[in-house]
Amino acid sequence: MPKYIAMSHGRIVGVYNSFAEALRTLVEIGEGEIYRGELILRLGPEEAEDLKGYLPGVPVEPVEAPKSAGPRSSVAVVLDQMFKGFFTEVLSREFRDIEIHEIVGKGLEKTIRVGNIYRHPAMNDYDVAKLVESLAEKGKKVIFFTGDKKLYNHILGYEGVAAYYAPPNEYPGKEALAKFMIEKIKENLKH
Repeated sequence: MPKYIAMSHGRIVGVYNSFAEALRTLVEIGEGEIYRGELILRLGPEEAEDLKGYLPGVPVEPVEAPKSAGPRSSVAVVLDQMFKGFFTEVLSREFRDIEIHEIVGKGLEKTIRVGNIYRHPAMNDYDVAKLVESLAEKGKKVIFFTGDKKLYNHILGYEGVAAYYAPPNEYPGKEALAKFMIEKIKENLKH
C-alpha cells in the first residue's frame, strides 16, 4: 500500500495512508508537495541470509537508522500573530534545534508541525496566553515576542517566560526586528 509524504519548505510535514489526508495538511499549511512512496522490497532474515552469497563484500547486518536531533524540548519561542511568515522562517532557520511556535490566528482547526515550526490556531489573546502558559507548565523555557502591549503586560508575569514587547513600527525594517529577536533568543539560551 503506498504512503503519501507531505513536504513543505524542504521538510517532511507528515506521512499519510491516503492522498486526501496529505492534501488536507498542505491546504492547511498553504503550500507544499506530496510524494508517493511504495514498498519496493520486503526482506526477511531468511532471504537476507540467502543473499549473502550473491552479494560478496556487502555485510548484511542490521543497521540502526541514524537518529535526527529533534528540536530542543526545553526551549520554545512563541511569536504572536503579527510576526507570522517572515520572522517564523528566519528564526526556524537560525535555530533549527528549537521549537518555533507561530500564532496563525483563524483559519487553522488544529496545530500543524512543519519541521521545528508549530503553527497554532488562535481566536484571541486568551488562546495565545493559554499556549504560552501550557508550554511553560510543561517545563519549557518560553521566549515570547508580541507587539500587543496588553498581551505583553499579561504574560510578563508568567513564571518561566521571557516576554518581549517588540512593535514592528518601532524598528527600521523587518530585518532589524528579526536581528533583535535572534539576539534575545541567544541571550536566553545562555542562561
